[in-house]
Amino acid sequence: MKPLLVTLGTISFACALIAQFASQGIALFLREAGASSSLIALIFIAGIPFTLRFIWAPLIDRFRVRGQPRFRIWILGSQLAVSLLLAALLTTNPETDAIQIIVIAVLLFIALGTALTSLGGMIAEGLDKRDHSKGASVQAAASALAGFSLGAGVLYLLGSLGWQSVVATLLICSVVLLVIAYSFLSFGPALDPETKPSLLSQFSILRQKEVSRLFIVSSLVSASIVVPFGAKSVLLIDAGFSVSESGLISLVFGNLLGFTGALLAKPLIDLFGGFRVLIGIGSLNVIAALAFAFLALNEIGPILIVASILWANLVVYATFTANRTILLGLCRPGRQATDLASFTSLEALVFLVIAGVSTSLLDSLGLSIILCFAGLISSAGLFLGLQYVQLFENESRRPVDDCARSILNKK
Repeated sequence: MKPLLVTLGTISFACALIAQFASQGIALFLREAGASSSLIALIFIAGIPFTLRFIWAPLIDRFRVRGQPRFRIWILGSQLAVSLLLAALLTTNPETDAIQIIVIAVLLFIALGTALTSLGGMIAEGLDKRDHSKGASVQAAASALAGFSLGAGVLYLLGSLGWQSVVATLLICSVVLLVIAYSFLSFGPALDPETKPSLLSQFSILRQKEVSRLFIVSSLVSASIVVPFGAKSVLLIDAGFSVSESGLISLVFGNLLGFTGALLAKPLIDLFGGFRVLIGIGSLNVIAALAFAFLALNEIGPILIVASILWANLVVYATFTANRTILLGLCRPGRQATDLASFTSLEALVFLVIAGVSTSLLDSLGLSIILCFAGLISSAGLFLGLQYVQLFENESRRPVDDCARSILNKK
């Protein structure tokens, strides 16, 4: 189990480092170069291919190199593609090549989506159910640590040196991590499951009532944190912060809190269960969103912007840990990558729509109205979630009850 967790942490760090730059760092540079909020909102559209990875997810489950861990070739190939795309990004300029940068971001999201789909399948296949909370916590913590490194080690220290310096540093990091992954990491045993998903079986997992209800509840309760989390680049620049200062706030301090949230979520999940923790976080989200909306009615100052962004970073990683802990236990043998990709692709699509629409409307509606509306959406998700608590409690206990019943029958 330990080698798999090391691989999970390393590859999650590598993917999150580039993904956070593509979704947040690029937006900072474009905004500083004078791009409008509507143009920056295209970054969220560029992330749509990330939500379409369920289309090729069955290929990841089906295609394997005999005698090799079945997800290894996909993970290493994706990381190689990321390095090549960063090399292409090095030739661009945010002031004159905004559209070209966004196109490259589209390709980056495709490569990153493939890597994360493969990584999810590897962990769902290789970890026991009792270790799912540990795997989800490691992945979330590694992602937060990557954001911290991006903000402190790249954007804050090198942001003033310009676009090329930042991209070149990320390219070097990507190549080094690729060499480490190829040379030293373990990707699990070379398993050959009996069942393989068909190319049109992507959404069959949503036929399970637990999965479909988890999707609805998780999407709704997360709406209130997606707004400040997704629009952070625009909010910080508009509040008067530079690229370096924005990176320090959203990526350094924000991801430090995200790292803390991921680690704190694990013992709570082990104690109360993933779904109860998800509902508890949703309750806090509603309160925070409505409070920020009320405060924003009077004045949208830098302190309010920073507080809302830091809060969003804290709870988004805790939410991820709870959500993935539940989901990993619901994936079916032989089609783990497909099941995870189908769920997370639809989830990411919902989040991209919320983030993109809210960001594009910031200039016209204002932060207060958008946060208030998002809080109401999360309230609806919280109400539904409270109706499903008993269902998830029963499902989590059923394997234990069946095992106990079997032992009693033998006696």
